[in-house]
Amino acid sequence: MQDVKNVVVHNLSPGMVTTDLLMSGATTKQAKFFINVLAEPADVVAECLVPKIRSIAASGSTKPTYLRFLTGVKAYSQIFSRIAFGARRNRYILED
Repeated sequence: MQDVKNVVVHNLSPGMVTTDLLMSGATTKQAKFFINVLAEPADVVAECLVPKIRSIAASGSTKPTYLRFLTGVKAYSQIFSRIAFGARRNRYILED
């Protein structure tokens, strides 16, 4: 592995994406709550992350990069908005 050059490992965190796999697990009240509050469709996540990924490749950066779509601040603010104002209720799944 010492002969490998110009390889950089990056970390990509898309958060919760509304896929068939995620939606199939929406069987509990808690799961429905978090999917409605935190999940986004794949095209929304891709619209945000793809330009960032391309800019890293284009820049030739040799530093590892951590790209996040759903940051901690964003997650907490969406949870707070839901609890305080009812935002994102029944967004994807009807909640009990």
